[in-house]
Amino acid sequence: MRLRAVLPVLALVALTTLNACGFRPLYATDSSGQSTASDMAQVDIALINDRVGQVTRNALLETLTPRGQVSNPLYDLTVTLTESTSGQGFTKDNEATISDYLVTAQYQLTRKSDSKVLRKGTVRARTSFNIVDSDFASIEAEDAARTDASKQLAQQLANQVAIGLRSQ
Repeated sequence: MRLRAVLPVLALVALTTLNACGFRPLYATDSSGQSTASDMAQVDIALINDRVGQVTRNALLETLTPRGQVSNPLYDLTVTLTESTSGQGFTKDNEATISDYLVTAQYQLTRKSDSKVLRKGTVRARTSFNIVDSDFASIEAEDAARTDASKQLAQQLANQVAIGLRSQ
């Protein structure tokens, strides 16, 4: 019984402590009515090379601009991808049975009005796929791994964009 009475008080103390330390929820609306989600819709995502770049960009568009792109975006996002695969789990004949797929993105978020770099850095996504006797099955597994990694990478990039926009 006494614990029930104390819990609301502890919750109130925890919330005021978070507010006092400068904590702001990433996707919350600020005091001026501006939200990170509306700012994210103002980002123009440059084209990214290769098929993995297309999948990553499309996933970013779905995340950042779910209602469509605006006509005059305020920010630019440029992304450069590098891909690599490495064999893992070898047989007695030294043939790989599992492969790791790694995609790395160098990104830069820039404000168009004054070319100020709001955030830049590197994010990575790694997936694995099986290498089997069937070439077709191995190619399909690798393609699925690329798609999964691209979507993971896009989510990480969207988080970095949100942080960059929120901290300006």
